[in-house]
Amino acid sequence: MYTNKKILKWFDKEKRNLPWRNSNKSNIDTYKVWISEIMLQQTKVNAVIPYFQKFINKFPDINSLASSSLEDVLSYWAGLGYYSRARNVHKCADIIVTQYNGSFPKTEKELIKLPGIGDYTASAICAIAYNEFAIAVDINIERVISRIYNKHNLKREDIKSLIKKIIPIDRPGDFTEALMDLGSMICKARQPNCLNCPVNSICKTYLENKEALIKVIKTNKIKHIRYGNCYIVSRDTDKKLFFIRRPNNGLLGGMLSFPSSKWLEDKNKLHNEKLFEDFIKNNKPLHVVNHIFSHFKLILNIYNLKISNSIHIEGEWIELNEAFQQLPSLMKKVAKIII
Repeated sequence: MYTNKKILKWFDKEKRNLPWRNSNKSNIDTYKVWISEIMLQQTKVNAVIPYFQKFINKFPDINSLASSSLEDVLSYWAGLGYYSRARNVHKCADIIVTQYNGSFPKTEKELIKLPGIGDYTASAICAIAYNEFAIAVDINIERVISRIYNKHNLKREDIKSLIKKIIPIDRPGDFTEALMDLGSMICKARQPNCLNCPVNSICKTYLENKEALIKVIKTNKIKHIRYGNCYIVSRDTDKKLFFIRRPNNGLLGGMLSFPSSKWLEDKNKLHNEKLFEDFIKNNKPLHVVNHIFSHFKLILNIYNLKISNSIHIEGEWIELNEAFQQLPSLMKKVAKIII
């Protein structure tokens, strides 16, 4: 148990000051732990912090979240990406209020049944919020444990088995967060700060296999490219802009958006686009916007249309200042063209 004592001693002195953490371990807010863990999925801590603070100010507890509309929740998630997380958060809040009387389940088995909560998140909630002997493994924890034991490319279950050997029964939550912080602050994927690591005297990779600490930088794969048209439609009578809600399934699901075509791999097929086809034939794009998603690059032709009053598409007319904060990052890029 020498390893965990050194890690916890370092954590007690160096731990990150994060808005979802509570120094009073007898009064940890499970709701905040849950929201933070969902937001941190595929998103870095520094990017999450301002969104977390804004979200909690608007939805301070599970009841306020459950009673809000999905559109309102999505608008406060706008810019954070991976919007299925927001839809699952809203569904989950409703289930907790209606089926669990507003209290989070206390076991991993029950938590994992809820929308958006997988094995890792269930374990993290049990460890951090309930101080239960639960083994959570994220990418930082996996890297720290692999290096301590000099056992690399292990399966997740093998990592859990190694953690079980050193996790303290009295502070499993602190130990889980300590491993997270150690991986984020010291034991980084690239250029780890081994000289200041609290376990450098017992880390087998540092002592026996320093070559493994040199991260092999993979060549980025060329992203597929998709093409689309996007339309900034303004109304002459009041200068409001026309917005739609994207379908709940798919990228940017449920988010407020400028009308756009389908995103196609063959840009030549955009000529078959029926939306505003007469305008497209007779006008050139106002601008071109490039945006990188996780699996492809999107190139959008931006058209600027002015109409007198009505439009035969389901949507709503909104002033740009009112709509802007509700827009996902891609559509904010489009909006900035006319700001």
